[in-house]
Amino acid sequence: MIIIILQISYILSFLLLIYRDDIYGKFVICTLINTVSLLLSMYNLKVKSKKRLILLFITMFEIVFTIYIYMIPEAGVPALITL
Repeated sequence: MIIIILQISYILSFLLLIYRDDIYGKFVICTLINTVSLLLSMYNLKVKSKKRLILLFITMFEIVFTIYIYMIPEAGVPALITL
C-alpha cells in the first residue's frame, strides 16, 4: 500500500511542480520518491505479495522517465541537468 502511495505522490509531485523554477529541487524530490519506492518494491519481492512485479516495473519505468526528462538532451535543446 505504501508503494502505491509513493507512485501517486511521484506523479502528483511531477505534475504539480512543472512550473517551479528549481530544477534541482524537482529532480531531488522525484529521485528520492523513486529510490524509496524501488527499495520497498525490492523488499516486496521477498515478501511474495500479489502485486510485486507490476509495482517493480512501474518504479523502474518512473526511474527511466525521470532520467529521460531531466538528464537527456532532446532535439537540440540542452538537458535540464548537466553532469
